[in-house]
Amino acid sequence: MLHFLETRHAALLSLPIILVCGPGFAQEDDLCFACHADADVFDGIEDASRLVVEDEEYLASMHGAAGLTCVDCHADLAGSEDFPHPDALQPADCSVCHFDVQEVYGESLHGYALERGNPRAPTCASCHGSHDIRSSSDPRSPTHKSRQHDSCAICHGKAGLLTDQIVKLPESLAEYARSVHGQGVEPGVEDAASCAACHSVHGLRGTNDPASRFYPANVATTCGACHEAIRDEYEQSIHGRAVRAGVRDSPTCTDCHGEHLILSPQDPDSKTYASGLAIKTCGACHDDPQIIAKYSLRGDVVGSYVDSYHSWALRGGYMSAANCVSCHTAHSVLPEKHPASTIHPDNVLATCQQCHPGADRQFAASYTHEAVSITANPINRWIRNVYWITIGLVIGGMIAHNLVILNFYAVRKRRESQDGPSVRRLDGSQIIQHLSLVVSFVMLTITGFALRFPEAWWVRHLSALGMNEPVRSTLHRVFATILVLAGLFHVAYVLFARRGRREFRAILPSRMDLTQLRENVLYHMWRRPRPAEFDRYDYTQKAEYWAVAWGTVLMAVTGVVLWYPETAVKIFPTWIVMASQTVHYYEAWLATLAIFFWHIFFVVFHPDVYPMSWTWLTGKMTMRSVEKHHPRWYREKIAPATTGARPTVESNSGDE
Repeated sequence: MLHFLETRHAALLSLPIILVCGPGFAQEDDLCFACHADADVFDGIEDASRLVVEDEEYLASMHGAAGLTCVDCHADLAGSEDFPHPDALQPADCSVCHFDVQEVYGESLHGYALERGNPRAPTCASCHGSHDIRSSSDPRSPTHKSRQHDSCAICHGKAGLLTDQIVKLPESLAEYARSVHGQGVEPGVEDAASCAACHSVHGLRGTNDPASRFYPANVATTCGACHEAIRDEYEQSIHGRAVRAGVRDSPTCTDCHGEHLILSPQDPDSKTYASGLAIKTCGACHDDPQIIAKYSLRGDVVGSYVDSYHSWALRGGYMSAANCVSCHTAHSVLPEKHPASTIHPDNVLATCQQCHPGADRQFAASYTHEAVSITANPINRWIRNVYWITIGLVIGGMIAHNLVILNFYAVRKRRESQDGPSVRRLDGSQIIQHLSLVVSFVMLTITGFALRFPEAWWVRHLSALGMNEPVRSTLHRVFATILVLAGLFHVAYVLFARRGRREFRAILPSRMDLTQLRENVLYHMWRRPRPAEFDRYDYTQKAEYWAVAWGTVLMAVTGVVLWYPETAVKIFPTWIVMASQTVHYYEAWLATLAIFFWHIFFVVFHPDVYPMSWTWLTGKMTMRSVEKHHPRWYREKIAPATTGARPTVESNSGDE
């Protein structure tokens, strides 16, 4: 403080220079600027910038230009001869001059917040500045139309705004900046709406306040300040009439266009974009069961439109197809019985002729919501029911017919494998292991994806049969346990069974697999005369075996974490639970798709095994199939063991 006083006294020495060279201050301000015009005077003081008042800055302000002195605002210094003045001064009271503005501000949300002592409440200086206050017509002013959104963004920007009840308000400024209003204000479009144009300058009120510009009954008037013709149309519409009657569910301008993110109807993100209008905007009310029931509205208008040619073409990108406003208009929406309605019997033909110049009354009557709707049109409903029955009988008969043929070839393939000599490909233990894997994997896939896609049609059918969440989760854990036990049994089989150890050695990857992969692909591209000569297991079977092994371990580990998350977070970092959930989900997709596109192809759809390989049930392969598909195995292991011409050869013959 001593340094501060000494500096102030030193500043007085320069007073004669200020009086001679200064730009015409009022005499009583000279002493103020002797200190406050010099930033060095306040060196070392926290937030010193608020105490520095540049002379040019003040003279360029509205107050300076009007000849107001310092004590006109800082009234507690009037008549004081003390130097230096006390540090604690009363804030400037703008209401002394701007009492009318203060009265409006005091009844606003901002004034209410300030009155309650909310430290985040804006004051006059927050928006207008302190000593550099300029006219709102000055482009340099923070209240100029082109800069209002920057000023408001101080509180309403990306960081959001917390009220004193810890309620977070929307990040409205980011949306406004993207809107047609914000885009217009930036280049200086004269009639583009600014923040103050809609919310008022000082009298900002909440939407539940009947005096607010955005009270539902007042929204059309607010928007109508610029959009007069549209306001008049809306107020005569059924929506505007309902709002005036106090029906809060009836839409206002902001319900259909948005509050701050108002976009052009040609913008795909707009709520009024043609292809999304029926579902996103009109459907918000006309497809809401509660509103439909509350006001006895028709319940099929959105569904019948969505299921019509107009909607199909529009969603397919044909933007000239009719949407809701094409028939009902955008703002003059009236019920069918109103004489001015575009769908009134006397007017509907003209409405249709906008797109169909040759339409007559019969055409207009053929394409209504009732005509398109399956439920409302008895003819459509009758035709649909007939076709459901026809489809069930015809397609069901076709499926039954083809199953008979498929069964014939499957049984014939089974008999062929029994007639000639065969090789024991899988023993009984391996068959049981495979069946356990098949059943547990299929059930885990069903019960797992049922959790992630509860709205899927097949999940709804399962739910109707009693598979609620407790049942689903229990089944998932049961079959997960079966899968893990099957995996542990397989490990024991590999470690302790002689055949298991031999099978494990045979299925280990080798460099030869890469060579055979290349040879096999080239052969099937007609680039090589002979196919690859595979041993007991080819590269496709090896890849699948190790993928199953890796996937089982991964799913088991992440599954245990998800089963016991409370214990997991005591051992591992907290991110382990959500990381396990993500890995579990995507590994499930990987495994399911791999089984379908890889395993099922080779055991069902491959031309050499279709309609199915029976090995997974019988454990046997015909000698002819072994010789064709595993020639190296046949030549080195099987052929030497067939000297006795036995009808069935065990694959372990001669393996050790």
